Amino acid sequence: MDIPGLSTLYAILKRNIDRDNDVLRQRKDLALELKTNCHQWSEILVATFREATRRWEADGSAAAIREILELEQDFLRLDYYSLESASPILSFLSEDPAFRPFADACASFYRSALAVKRMARGDLETVTAIRGAEREWRSEVERMLRKVDYEHQRVRTLVPQ
Repeated sequence: MDIPGLSTLYAILKRNIDRDNDVLRQRKDLALELKTNCHQWSEILVATFREATRRWEADGSAAAIREILELEQDFLRLDYYSLESASPILSFLSEDPAFRPFADACASFYRSALAVKRMARGDLETVTAIRGAEREWRSEVERMLRKVDYEHQRVRTLVPQ
């Protein structure tokens, strides 16, 4: 399985940052781009997990588990574990203490996407269990998105000093 748009959404995290003269504006622009990216990610991830649940109902447990494990493999190709140290955008935002909580919230969001791994390895022997796993995972994604949104609102209001 190849999640549509996954590599494009991941590209922002690896893109190099060229500093311009108005660093505050640049950080705000990048923060908005990153927030939008998190929202796009969440839509794709929730839809993908929903499809695995549908697959379970239509084709049985083996098909759904295979779908979830393929999803996990797609995630493993993306190195989320090194985001804080390897992502130019997160590093650039973290340099400014006012943007650090936002960058941390985004990194936490991306790591929460890996929660699908826990779900795939869990007890998914019934359609009820996979529906519960889907709800739990969606809830985790939404919780992390709320943190991203909250921190983004905070950095949006920053003014030059």
